Amino acid sequence: MAAVKDKRTGFPSLYRATYEEGWVLKNTGYDYSKDLLQNTMSNYMFRNPHLSKFLKDYLTPIMVFYINRAKYLRIYFNFAVPKWYQKIN
Repeated sequence: MAAVKDKRTGFPSLYRATYEEGWVLKNTGYDYSKDLLQNTMSNYMFRNPHLSKFLKDYLTPIMVFYINRAKYLRIYFNFAVPKWYQKIN
């Protein structure tokens, strides 16, 4: 297995590959990118096509980014979990 070394992550870890082999995880999180604002805001706001386009195309990705960064910080500051672990809700 000839792999090119990535300067940020190093060589692929055989330990990690064997550690994750056979995992069948349930409830690994919800995909917020589809309908985050649709479920949290009033339907009246989505009747206006201009406002609806702004909310769906511009504001939703920003809010999803903030939620994912909060998840990342939750993993990063948890000393009992490896930093590469991405399966926390």
